Amino acid sequence: MYPERWQRVEQLYHAALERPESQRSVYLQEACGGDESLLREVSSLVAHGPPAKDFIESPALEALAQEFAESQGGMDQPMVGKTVSHYRVLDKLGGGGMGVVYRAEDLKLGRHVALKFLPEEVGSDPELLARFEREARSASALDHPNICTIYEFGEHEARPFLAMQLLEGETLKDRISAARLPLPIDRLLDIAIQICQGLDVAHRRGIAHRDIKPANIFITNRDEVKILDFGLAKVLESAAPGSSPATHRPPDAPATKGDPTLTKTGITMGTASYMSPEQVRRENPDARSDLFSFGIVLYEMASGERPFQGETVAAVHESILRNIPAPLRERNRQVPPNLEAIVNRALEKDREDRYQSAAVLLSDLRSLRSRLARALPRKRRALVGLAITAVAGLAAYFYVHQRQSHRLSRQDTIVLADFTNNTHEKLFDDVLKLGLRTQLEQSRFLNVVSDDKTSQQLRYMGRVAGTPLTGNTAREVCQRLGSKAMLTGSISKLGSQYVVDLNAENCQTADSLGSAEQRAARQEQVLGALDKAASQMREKLGESLPSIQKSYAPISETTTPSLEALQAYSHGVDTQDAQGEAAAVPFFQRAIELDPKFAIAYNALGLVYFDLSQTALATENMRRAFDLRGRVGELENFRISAFYYRYALGDLRKADETYELWIRSYPRDAAARVNLGVSFFVLGQYDKALTETVEALQLQPDSGIAYTNLVGFYANVGRLKEARATFEQALARKMDRPGLRGNEYAVAFLQGDAAEMARQTAWAQGKPGADDMFASFQSDTEAFYGRLGPARNFSRRAVEAAQHSGQAETAALWRMNAALREAEFGNAAQARAETSVALALAPTTLVRTVAALAHARTGGLGEADRMANVLAKESPLDTMVNYYWLPAIHGAIEIGRRRPAKAVELLEAALPYDRGSPQPGIEVGAFLYPAYLRGQAYLLLGDSSKAAAEFQKFLNDRNVVANCPLGSLARLGLGRAYALEAGESTKARAAYREFFALWKDADPDIPILKQARREYAGLP
Repeated sequence: MYPERWQRVEQLYHAALERPESQRSVYLQEACGGDESLLREVSSLVAHGPPAKDFIESPALEALAQEFAESQGGMDQPMVGKTVSHYRVLDKLGGGGMGVVYRAEDLKLGRHVALKFLPEEVGSDPELLARFEREARSASALDHPNICTIYEFGEHEARPFLAMQLLEGETLKDRISAARLPLPIDRLLDIAIQICQGLDVAHRRGIAHRDIKPANIFITNRDEVKILDFGLAKVLESAAPGSSPATHRPPDAPATKGDPTLTKTGITMGTASYMSPEQVRRENPDARSDLFSFGIVLYEMASGERPFQGETVAAVHESILRNIPAPLRERNRQVPPNLEAIVNRALEKDREDRYQSAAVLLSDLRSLRSRLARALPRKRRALVGLAITAVAGLAAYFYVHQRQSHRLSRQDTIVLADFTNNTHEKLFDDVLKLGLRTQLEQSRFLNVVSDDKTSQQLRYMGRVAGTPLTGNTAREVCQRLGSKAMLTGSISKLGSQYVVDLNAENCQTADSLGSAEQRAARQEQVLGALDKAASQMREKLGESLPSIQKSYAPISETTTPSLEALQAYSHGVDTQDAQGEAAAVPFFQRAIELDPKFAIAYNALGLVYFDLSQTALATENMRRAFDLRGRVGELENFRISAFYYRYALGDLRKADETYELWIRSYPRDAAARVNLGVSFFVLGQYDKALTETVEALQLQPDSGIAYTNLVGFYANVGRLKEARATFEQALARKMDRPGLRGNEYAVAFLQGDAAEMARQTAWAQGKPGADDMFASFQSDTEAFYGRLGPARNFSRRAVEAAQHSGQAETAALWRMNAALREAEFGNAAQARAETSVALALAPTTLVRTVAALAHARTGGLGEADRMANVLAKESPLDTMVNYYWLPAIHGAIEIGRRRPAKAVELLEAALPYDRGSPQPGIEVGAFLYPAYLRGQAYLLLGDSSKAAAEFQKFLNDRNVVANCPLGSLARLGLGRAYALEAGESTKARAAYREFFALWKDADPDIPILKQARREYAGLP
């Protein structure tokens, strides 16, 4: 046995013998920290080993030492001096069931790192290795000061290893053991906040630790807290093949080698005294399980004792499940009541009653620390101030130092409180805060918390909607959000003058960060005064003059010089949030009437119309905003330009270029990433869409649209469990909306969860903007299974609901959705009738685009050709019109003319866009249409393999196609393709049968079904 191992075994052996026999099992289980090899060695010696004086000569220990050496595969001193990847191994730091750790030198970067070689179980199991590598790479992305950084994952001689940050200091376990007393409250809070910061970042990245305990918390020599082995506990959780992670085993059941719920050597789901109730019950833990374990750590730091104890592991587990810990303040009278409340909430046994996120727990800890700091005796602060000012030279130094410390960094966030209107002139209500936000958001330096985020925090605090964000309420929101600055403003009358006053304070310490005051002689000059005060405040908060000059535009130009127009716009924004898009239209229209040059009002109205599927009005207003973009600041210019390129012109290349420049200029603005993600979605680049949206949500965790999109994008890439979990998170954060529910409906369809689909459909009943959308979703689902009668009824309901809400274009699109379905099912006359009505209802560009395709599929080739030519002239820059729709229309025309080779040639242009979603917002059943038409053309050419390849795309991309009826018709296309090839009748029959199985309840008179049955009967 190696010297370090001898010392460790001996140390634990003696320590165990000093404890009562009834306590040895629990002590050793905890002391070995999950190292089952070490636990087995020491437990054997305690039970059967020699007395301490014969320890070194023990034959039993020698045998155990040999067993351990063999289990490590020689991965010890022979590694020292070797080069692993680009690391030179210097010496060994330790070893155990979790592997062997070495100090090494990074030969590329010249730094020292820790190399951890993982247990053999990881390297010998390909599935476990792949899973470990995937999650290790995820953990390596957790670049945060309170998480031990993983630099690299690799393999050396078939042994997986991690290169990690090398730390110097001690574990929290050592710190608590050395103190033998509760930690001081100020130090406890400092450690706790740093731990919680690390957990918050990891949980938001979808990674749970699942083994939070003092031994996995490291405190460096500089008092920085690092969470160790993040992601490894989750990755290394293991069960026997075929068993469920949620398999139940009674807590007092004996551990046996064959128990599938047990872990392999060094592979642990948690440590007995720090497990959550769900871990004890062998249920699937989640992020809230980490918070329970963290609550145990908090309790131990505050009291010096663990809350759940017992003489055996089973007794500890029973305590976790059944017992309520002794009140914390009974064990330590220095514990503040608020800290006890925080710990109690973290230790709720039902995870639904527990803290639901580390972010909320973190805000409570920060708020407590801030309150305790403000409670320090004022006398002490005064004495400190007198001591500093005693010497003039020192006074000057500290003045400069204090002035610098008041400045914000780029990472600090600012909560903008509501303006206090002391004039009693209602015109100033809400307007000045909006103007101030517009000015501050131009800054590339300052980071202003969104109104959505502050409103959400108010809801977490139990405040009703519309609660003014002023005074102590604003301060508490600032503290809970972890922001550094709170900016308040007021307007008052001084004689005939108006006085605009701004004040910033550090909401954590109550220190002033600066103030600014400006006066206006007349009401119409107030915005100018506010503008000057805001510019002064930007400088006082730390922004450099060059930065201010580069990103400055007057409020009157960025918004409007008209207070009345700005007020109408502000009411429109509030109404849109509270009542939806349609209710906001009159306010934005009024703002434009009051100021016909109000660029951002045109842009807002255009976006509202687009969400309402009124694309003609959307395009008109976005064009007006684009023409006026020279009047706005840099940030608004990005927004207006990007949305004009994307929604008015459909030019995805220009839009994406603008989004990327927007991101480079304002990297903390989540909106650019949200919209770039949508562009990738439209192009069918779903992995990129997912990446951008996850990044956006990191920047703005309160973004309802990011949550909505994320559910859909997770579904598109086949990560259905994550899609469902994201949906639940959005609901928990009060971000309910029709699009979110629609994406959940699609997830439920892909999972075959009819009950969940019914729940979402029931939710939409009677809700404008949702009722019609879900009725159309249901029509597609019915059509997917060939139930054409019910599909028609649901389409009719969708049209009627949209018309009832005054959304003519939406109603027309639902008719076109039905028309395309009828066309592909072989009901040409019905398809033409639906198309005619839709065009009469709303002949917009999108409606005419889909109508042209319907004409091409039902024999109206001349009309389709004419409409396509008009579309090409009207939309020369529209990416999806020119590279998805027009190739599909022209290809369909050539198929109708029985010129399949020409059709294939024309459809080639759509290949890069096949997987795209050509019209986000309104789900016309057009997924993979170019591929479907290409398959039809290859069938006419008699090319079996190429036809089959096109139809196979629908099966391969099932998560994209979802309930689009083409997904079921593609099975028939496969059968027809196989039937063309000699010797493939078996495969052809199988494909036909798969189609018939999907359509087992189909309406019997559908033309394409009748034709399919005839074809099947004629197969050899």
